[in-house]
Amino acid sequence: MSDDDRDQLISGFWDFVTDGLDVHPGYLERLRSRRPHLPEEPSTEQLEAWIELAEIVRDDQFRTALRAFLHRAFGTEQGKLMATPEMLAHAERQRVLYLEAQAAQQAGVPADSPQARDIAERMAADSADFVAAMTGDHDLDKARRSMAGFDRIRSAEARAKMTGTNLMARYSTLVAVINGTPQPDPEKTATVQEWMASALRRDPT
Repeated sequence: MSDDDRDQLISGFWDFVTDGLDVHPGYLERLRSRRPHLPEEPSTEQLEAWIELAEIVRDDQFRTALRAFLHRAFGTEQGKLMATPEMLAHAERQRVLYLEAQAAQQAGVPADSPQARDIAERMAADSADFVAAMTGDHDLDKARRSMAGFDRIRSAEARAKMTGTNLMARYSTLVAVINGTPQPDPEKTATVQEWMASALRRDPT
């Protein structure tokens, strides 16, 4: 396929998946910007990823399931709020905090150190702010308890049940392979979350 053909295929996919989705235009543009850019001399892995991606974006079952997931996720007032610029800014702050935690954990900072506690406390405070912006209920202690009680197995089971999220994750992973960008790693994410949970369970005194 030519570059134009590939671009039209992906555009057609997103046209179908987001048709009738009543959310902020900026979020629609954010979704549609997740596009593959196959290099002139792709590796075997990149070619294989493109072949799979081309198959799934043409597959009626995949397209319909992802469309249904997005319409369910953003079909409520709370869902629409999630797609606003303000909430996306909240999500970006959480992403930056997570990257700080990841860097510290990978550098070998102990979970029982003051540095780890500080990062985890800031993440809990930001999470509480995020929930408050969504629901109007600000509860920092609840955010701490939620983070401190993180369970890798329970989290994995929850992810397995989120079919729509898995569909989006598969699309994003294939695009990352094609574009040569870092891919999500659930195991590494779980390790960082456990590190922060341990930090919050530590007695600050």
